[in-house]
Amino acid sequence: MSAPILDLIKESDLSKVAIFSGAVVDPDGLASALAMQAIVESLGGSGVCFYNGTFNRPQNKTMRQSLSLQVKNSSEYTPEDFTTVISVDGPSSILPRIDGKPITPDFIIDHHEQSEQASKGNDVRPIGSASAIMWEYVKAAGIAFDTEEGSRLATALAIGIITDTQVGGVDSSSDLDYEALADCLKHKDNKLYQEILNYPEPAYYNDLHNIGWSSKIKGEAAMVAGLGRLPAGRSGAISDLTERFHRTEGTTLAVVFALVEDAAARSYEIHASLRHSRGSCNSDEFMKEVFGCGGGKKNAGGAQVKLPDLFKDIPPKMADKLFDVVKEVIAHKVLKAAGDGARDNVPGSGTAP
Repeated sequence: MSAPILDLIKESDLSKVAIFSGAVVDPDGLASALAMQAIVESLGGSGVCFYNGTFNRPQNKTMRQSLSLQVKNSSEYTPEDFTTVISVDGPSSILPRIDGKPITPDFIIDHHEQSEQASKGNDVRPIGSASAIMWEYVKAAGIAFDTEEGSRLATALAIGIITDTQVGGVDSSSDLDYEALADCLKHKDNKLYQEILNYPEPAYYNDLHNIGWSSKIKGEAAMVAGLGRLPAGRSGAISDLTERFHRTEGTTLAVVFALVEDAAARSYEIHASLRHSRGSCNSDEFMKEVFGCGGGKKNAGGAQVKLPDLFKDIPPKMADKLFDVVKEVIAHKVLKAAGDGARDNVPGSGTAP
């Protein structure tokens, strides 16, 4: 088993470890954090798992409930209470900020490129999932899967690998992903596995799909769909519906977005998601070209654009008009970046929906 920084982790003060996962909540990050927590506890330490964003996607909610995951929002992190910081499945740049600067983790284990290095040890590999890397660390730490807790961990890691590799469908899927998945599937809790894999989809997904489909903007093989205004609690539908639209016949690139309302701040943000099956498309560069921020991995990307204070505390009807303008801009920029020549139903083109 390859666990190059495990010895360095063992030598650290593990009396109170903060474990951060991902820029957003997803199964790969949750499973990776759970695995690191199990390793820390097997070494006699104590670990607390932190997440960024919200549990607004139904699969993440189901995973949290089925596996009884004890995780805290990163806003609850207090640096003075922890002796070691470990980041898994996510850029260290999204860690909480102290005096305006993100903290530097002691260790990073990830399958994404990192712009910053950890202070003590890094294990970054360009493979399909972070869960597969964490499987090696779990094995190297001597944690068995033939116990109730071990079976629960194997279940989480299997879901993490399946989700991020799209069951081996992404180009970055590796031999390690396949080996780890096979072992985790052997030891999974089948009841929990089925619960998480077949998570219930909220009924409002169908309503949002209809909204996006009826007003979609399509180029030759790219599609843009807007879902209108959404409360923050339903923003998880954006990425899930992007996958639906991407599976539409003749579509190789799909962007779905919405105007997401932060009720407490009386403000709006543009949340957008990308899915594509174009070998020539760099997801990270595409999102930055279109939205000026965000990022991505092999076949997926996301961006959140905070609107200026000028648009705070505006009535719903005015927000709807704002959404129409935002939709025109995003459609223009997405289709331009995608290089699609034919542009059906671009606002102002005079074509029918």
